[in-house]
Amino acid sequence: MGRIRIARILGIPIYLHYTWFIILGLITWTLSAGYFPAHYPDLPVATYWAKGLVAALLLFASVLVHELGHSIVALRNGIGIVSITLFIFGGVARLAEEPRTPWIEFKVALAGPVASFLLAGGFALATRAGWGGDAAVAVTTYLATLNLVLGAFNLVPAMPLDGGRLLRAAIWRFTTKARATRLSSASGTFFAYLLILNGTLVLVLQRDWSGFWFVLLGWFLKEAAAGAYQQARLQEAFAGLHVRDLMLTDYTAVPARLSLEAAVREYFLRWGFGGFPVEEEGTLRGLLSLAEVKKVPQDQWSRVSVGEAMRTVDQQVTVGGDEEVIAALLKMASSRVGRLLVLDDAQRCVGLITHRGILDRLRVEEQLAA
Repeated sequence: MGRIRIARILGIPIYLHYTWFIILGLITWTLSAGYFPAHYPDLPVATYWAKGLVAALLLFASVLVHELGHSIVALRNGIGIVSITLFIFGGVARLAEEPRTPWIEFKVALAGPVASFLLAGGFALATRAGWGGDAAVAVTTYLATLNLVLGAFNLVPAMPLDGGRLLRAAIWRFTTKARATRLSSASGTFFAYLLILNGTLVLVLQRDWSGFWFVLLGWFLKEAAAGAYQQARLQEAFAGLHVRDLMLTDYTAVPARLSLEAAVREYFLRWGFGGFPVEEEGTLRGLLSLAEVKKVPQDQWSRVSVGEAMRTVDQQVTVGGDEEVIAALLKMASSRVGRLLVLDDAQRCVGLITHRGILDRLRVEEQLAA
């Protein structure tokens, strides 16, 4: 939601979030009206704006390279990349699954800052060589500095920054992943509050609106650290539990030839479930959820079959019974589905595991513990 796809690199979809356009405009204006006139006076106004726009675009290209650094190392270690999204605070590479070992976590986390430092070195060399004259030097000087800052800032040991993930990998090496996530998330929360406090002091004491960005960034980091902490809680709660332990084996499948109108009336409204496996002559064909039903205009439900509207069977909607429950939860989140089809070694559907079922189990455990 709120993003557009602009490219596909190494098979990875690249998106722009709507907030990216806001920060692009702000950075362009800041550079054109402040930075470049102060450092390179007596140039035409149009030149300042051209420099500002080019520098802003190259800055986000640098952020994209940073995220591609993470992605390339992740792909080399067998971790798929769902997407890369550029937004107001930079960018994020969305992994299809969590790193399986501390060493993989360490390599993936370190790749981004290394990419930024290499870019900083490249732009610094371009500045020193004077390529393109003063106009180009103004831009490369700015980009060398910003990439250096980007790489250094991301090494701060606070989740969800790369440094926080490096910290988690180091702690994970000697303890559990859940405990490592909890401690690195606490570090992230502490750093976030420091940013918020610093920004507030700048706003109040110095009356400088740049403090607003520190407050906003601190708030973003605090929310992200809280999300990592919740993930740690889930990892601890479901440690040792596998999909087969929580899956539903008594389920109802919808015939692929049935109309959507009949499927809504005879299955969704009758059973109250959010999705059903789809079968044809006893063979699994796909998954039909309310999301697929709602994509079809209601006046066409009688003419569209379940088989035409369903989501076909692929890795995003299936899971093995031996996989851990937390892995199933992460797959649901990345695929944006509320249930997964559980397949056996022969690729036959043997059950369903649902987001609601997992959270109900967590709720019961918390009530018993209380």
